[in-house]
Amino acid sequence: MMQKRLKIAKRILNPDTGVLIVTIDEHEVHHLRTLLEELFPEAYIQMVTIVINPKGGTQGRFSRVEEYAIFCFMPNAYVVGGSDPLLGEVKATSMKPRWKGLLRSGADSRREDSKNQFYPILIDAEKNKLIKALEPLPYPEKPDLDAKIDGYSVVWPIRSDLSEGRWMLSNSTLNNLIEKGYASLGRYDPKRKTWGVTYLSQKFQQQIENGEIIITGRDEIRNVVDVEFANSQSKQIMTVWHRSLHDAGAYGSDLVSNIIGQSRAFSFPKSLYSTKDAIAAIVRNNKNALILNFFAGSGTTLHAVNLLNAEDNGNRRCILVTNNEVSDEESKILRSNGYQPGDPEWEKLGICRAVTWPRTKYSILGKRDDGTVLAGEYFTNLTETKEVERSFYHLGFAESFEVLTNNAKKQLISLLRNKEGKTQLPQTLVKTDSKFIVSDKHTASILFDVNAVDEWLDALEDQDHIIDFYIVVKETAVFKRIKAQVSDLLGPINITSQVKRPMSEGFPTNVEYFKLDFLDKNSVSLGQQFHEILPLLWLKSGAIGKRPEISSSEEPEMLILPQNHFAILIDETKYAEFAEKLSEENNIEVIYFVTNSEEAFREMSSGIKVSKTYQLYRDYIDNFVLGSRRDS
Repeated sequence: MMQKRLKIAKRILNPDTGVLIVTIDEHEVHHLRTLLEELFPEAYIQMVTIVINPKGGTQGRFSRVEEYAIFCFMPNAYVVGGSDPLLGEVKATSMKPRWKGLLRSGADSRREDSKNQFYPILIDAEKNKLIKALEPLPYPEKPDLDAKIDGYSVVWPIRSDLSEGRWMLSNSTLNNLIEKGYASLGRYDPKRKTWGVTYLSQKFQQQIENGEIIITGRDEIRNVVDVEFANSQSKQIMTVWHRSLHDAGAYGSDLVSNIIGQSRAFSFPKSLYSTKDAIAAIVRNNKNALILNFFAGSGTTLHAVNLLNAEDNGNRRCILVTNNEVSDEESKILRSNGYQPGDPEWEKLGICRAVTWPRTKYSILGKRDDGTVLAGEYFTNLTETKEVERSFYHLGFAESFEVLTNNAKKQLISLLRNKEGKTQLPQTLVKTDSKFIVSDKHTASILFDVNAVDEWLDALEDQDHIIDFYIVVKETAVFKRIKAQVSDLLGPINITSQVKRPMSEGFPTNVEYFKLDFLDKNSVSLGQQFHEILPLLWLKSGAIGKRPEISSSEEPEMLILPQNHFAILIDETKYAEFAEKLSEENNIEVIYFVTNSEEAFREMSSGIKVSKTYQLYRDYIDNFVLGSRRDS
């Protein structure tokens, strides 16, 4: 059975860039590999192990957790790398470095601390563009915050308490960064009557030089670069896939049951996400790919293609071929009740009618036939980054630093928990006379001594990973002041999370349902059954546009369908008229000539400037046996 299907599959597989994917369990994997090597000697064959049942399936000895996907790559087919190697869970992280605020915070942040770093920056407010940093304003001369210079708006280093501050960089250094595109104008702050300015720190500039950060683009109007970490770029996909989303129970059986609204609707469907990952590994960069599953079960392949298209606005097409068999148990019950294959009572329980088609229809529409909306969400490979304010906690109940012993500090930080209830800081970080704790390895920081706030702010410089801040102080006003200083120093944090898609949204796609059946050969001359073959010709021509339809009694002389990119000449005596009409169309890529004469077919084909022409015999059945094609 498998050999015959694979031979047919090879005939329709693209011989240059096509890929055949076959999944199998451990019982037949080696036999299948041998068969594939025999049938596809020109292909590069590689096997991937996919963990589909983390709990394991008991078989009396070892507990099986995996299945296998064998990929047969035709000579010029390759794996397309992605952001995920698929081996182990990958935490969504920000791909972009955080730009540093130009306004100095913490110690030595006042104007008088560095008089030469109090200077105006000219900006084009309409273009949101930095123009130039000018010479420092002589101390103690006061700036006019509302005045323009040379027709440009001006940015001054004004602190959140409205006092005069200073910039982090000299004017010459800033001008160099502006020229490179490494400095950016932020939003206007009406309270301070000035704008925010950010820049790429020295650390990030060095990472650009050594390739750890790459420049992905440049805003030509603002002259600001787009940058991201190099490790967020394409990664090689591994040959072992271990991902919770590949669990065939939760994201196969449970997902199908949830969509259809019936428990245990289908035995052993594949995970939607393992199927999507397998397909994406091949067609991620081909948004117009055609995917065929000629051994379809519950319809996971089409579902996965729809989800992949939704992620990247692709136009990939998918064809499913399946039967409408019932299970052995259902077959026995039906026969005992007097039903046979073909009876409505039998057919409605078949896999296609009961599972594949409802799943496809409901998942596309986002609702079932009874109007109930699908619940749940899809996990996508897309991420979104949002600016989130850092969290500050006022520990006003604690003793002041002067009476706070080391043991008391350890007890205090043992109480600090994140949202998952885990300890945020280990007690071992408390040292003799610790005034604060800042750690490169932890996302929380605590200030014990408010008199050491400047030292704490200096230690927090570039500690972008810290999210939670605990401040030990009695006075609320002092807490708010320190909170503002930290916020000015670090700004909001960029949180990257996986984008989810509500199942109720469905998918912006179309689907056609065809039933292939046997007809009486005596009634299937092309003239009698042309409306039956027309959908097949539409499929063979690429399934472009809405499927054309004609009435069952209609037999046109010709059909020219530019919206579907194909044409058919049914009455060969109308060839001259057909050729003339074709000359007015630019979208016809495939032509079918209905004639029993191969000589007439060749003659008509030679007079048409279309590369793909096919001969259709007037006997409908013979077209599936004899057919002829010219490729030029």
